Amino acid sequence: MASKDRALELLQAIYYDSIDRGDMTTAASAMHEDVLWTHVQVWEHHGYRRESGASELRGRAAVEAFLAERRQNLAEAGIRHKVRDLVIEGDKGAFVGAVEGPGPDRRFLVWFEIKDDRIWRYHLRPL
Repeated sequence: MASKDRALELLQAIYYDSIDRGDMTTAASAMHEDVLWTHVQVWEHHGYRRESGASELRGRAAVEAFLAERRQNLAEAGIRHKVRDLVIEGDKGAFVGAVEGPGPDRRFLVWFEIKDDRIWRYHLRPL
């Protein structure tokens, strides 16, 4: 069973803080080797548009490659990702997060599951 502190460490300290400093290898290390990762664009920037469906990736390596492709664009955007209002029961949880930076905060919701001390399921949707 995962603790709230461990979930926050995986999600904020390892995943989002690493993304925000451009360290995509460390960010991806928060993910389980067999992660199912889905994401709908929270805000439109650098030609990335909100699609009607979610991007879906399987496996840590695919998540790392996706993040690495966006490293420069994220740095140019000058944003930070913040976990807010996290709840967890057992190995499943959810949180409201925000992309902070130029302009108004953009909120999103993530459902996650933890397995083998890593994020095994990660589903992000904008609010």
